[in-house]
Amino acid sequence: MIRKWMIPGLLAAAVCLNPAPAQAGAAAGTEAVQMAGEAAAGTEAAKMAEEAAGQESVIVAGNAAAAGGGSAAALQKDPLIAAAGAGVSAGAGTAAVLFGEETAGGKEDTPATGYSEEDLSILAHLLAGEAQNCPDEEQLYVGSVVLNRKNHPSFPKTIREVVFQRGQYSCTRDGNYYREPTERNWANAKKLLEEGSVLPGHVIWQSGSRQGNGVYLKTKYHYYCY
Repeated sequence: MIRKWMIPGLLAAAVCLNPAPAQAGAAAGTEAVQMAGEAAAGTEAAKMAEEAAGQESVIVAGNAAAAGGGSAAALQKDPLIAAAGAGVSAGAGTAAVLFGEETAGGKEDTPATGYSEEDLSILAHLLAGEAQNCPDEEQLYVGSVVLNRKNHPSFPKTIREVVFQRGQYSCTRDGNYYREPTERNWANAKKLLEEGSVLPGHVIWQSGSRQGNGVYLKTKYHYYCY
C-alpha cells in the first residue's frame, strides 16, 4: 500500500529514472522563447523596412514634383507619393525639407522698380528746371525724353549722364536745375521711373525749336522730335 507521504519520493525517483519528458518540456520552452525572439526581430525589421520605404517614397515624390510634366501620373499611382508630392507643391521650404536640404529662408533683396534714389532726385530736379510750372502732361513729356535717351545707343546709359551731358539741358547751366522740386515734380518723376516713358522710344529731342529728323509732337512749351 502506498502512503501519501511516499508520493513525493516516488515522483522524484520516476524523474531520475526517465528524464526525457522533463527535458522535452525544457527544450520546448527554449524553442518557444527562441521563436518569440525571432518573431519580434522580424517585426522590428519589417517596421524599419516600412520606414525606409516611406522615406524613399518621399524623395521620389520630391524628384517627381521637380521634374514637372510626367510626374503628375506618378504622384497619382501611390497614395504615399501623392501625399508627399502635395507637400512639395506647398512651397519651396517644404521641398527643401523633403530633400533633406537646408535653406536660408529668404531670397536676395533686389529693387522692385529698378531705379535708385539718385535717379529719382535727378529726374525731379530736371523737371523742376525745365518744366516746373508746366502741367503734369508736359512734365511727363520732358522726363520721357530723358528716359528715351538713356535707352538710345547715341546717348549715355544713366540718367545722371544724360541730364549732365555737355550742351544738352540748359537748366544745368543756368542754375534752374537746382530749384526745389515741387510735389508734382517728385510725383511725375516717380511715375516715369516706375511706369516708363509716355513717348515712343525714338523721340529723343526736347527743345524750343525743331530738332533731329522730324517733329513728333509740338506743345505750347516745347517741340518733341526724333
